[in-house]
Amino acid sequence: MSSAITKGKCLEAFTARFFCAVVEHGTIAAAAVQLNCVPSNITTRLRELENQLGVVLFNREKNRLLVTPEGRLVYRNAKLLVDLAAETRSLFSTDSINGVLRVGALDVALANHLPQRLVRYRLEAPGVDLHIRPEHSLHLERLLIDGELDLILTDGPIEHPLLESRLAFRERLLRVVPKAFSSPTPEGLAGLELYVFGRTCHYRHQVDNWLESNGIQPRAILEIESYPSIFACIAEGLGFACVPESYVDRYASQADISGRSCAWPGLERYLFRLAKKSAVALNKKLHRDN
Repeated sequence: MSSAITKGKCLEAFTARFFCAVVEHGTIAAAAVQLNCVPSNITTRLRELENQLGVVLFNREKNRLLVTPEGRLVYRNAKLLVDLAAETRSLFSTDSINGVLRVGALDVALANHLPQRLVRYRLEAPGVDLHIRPEHSLHLERLLIDGELDLILTDGPIEHPLLESRLAFRERLLRVVPKAFSSPTPEGLAGLELYVFGRTCHYRHQVDNWLESNGIQPRAILEIESYPSIFACIAEGLGFACVPESYVDRYASQADISGRSCAWPGLERYLFRLAKKSAVALNKKLHRDN
């Protein structure tokens, strides 16, 4: 009785549908009506299946087909295959968007720009299995190119023949200093610590260039990848940082801001939405919402 599943054969979904219909309706004629096909097609398929598996699936008695023990075993698995095929077809049988969408984003986008947009996207596209992960700019770009992510929100613009790039958000990088530094100078900042993210973050390179062009040499450069921790240190007068403006708006009560209208121009930061040109179907609504 177990030989039907030890042959290592592959049961096709089309044949499984024919077989299950005969089991459920009892005759080939009734199954043919249900499947809207000629009985000879079903007869041929059943014979091919029995030959393929090397077992008898039905006992023929007059005008009826009685399922054998081997046939009942095959039916159990064939029914799963038929149901799975029907479920798969139904995934894309309506106007709703379905699938798995993998999104990567900078922390500033996840914290300050995406929350309400993601809520709206979930309400409008509940059939999408959405996965979101935070990463640094350079890592996000590698993951997108390698196919591990479908959509990223990162610094830009980025030009690549395989990628579609659109401006999503504008951010200024503002200098945030302790309250005692109402008019910071290069000499004054030299006595403070500078708090930055790691070198896989695109804006870190902007900050390094800004320091060099303005002749600023901080007492120490510390990598602290947490804006709440950075603002806590600044509030205690320990150091300064270049922070996205949307974070400054959230933590403005903790430190003076010397970037909105200071003599030194603020650093510009542009967040772009990038996706593979060949794979934009699932995120088209997210594109439209943003």
